[in-house]
Amino acid sequence: MLEWVAAVRIIKKRLIKMNGFMCSTSVYKYEGWLFEYNPYMVGPWPLTKGGELRKRAGEKFWNMFKKWVNLTDKEQAATKIGGGCERF
Repeated sequence: MLEWVAAVRIIKKRLIKMNGFMCSTSVYKYEGWLFEYNPYMVGPWPLTKGGELRKRAGEKFWNMFKKWVNLTDKEQAATKIGGGCERF
């Protein structure tokens, strides 16, 4: 997942003229956890440092997610590190 973020940045740096959107699940980092979340498609799931899905989501992850959900929209947006839709 994190690879496409890098690809979009390269495209923007090289100023290649393309028109389109690339969308994926948003990626957040909060309290040391890297996770993806999209309330309309998939629920939250923890990621490895390499951006791959973890095999399990334990109690520590769910406790952190409960705290994250209670943040304001602005605070949640501040924890977003990638994903969503990018125009290129």
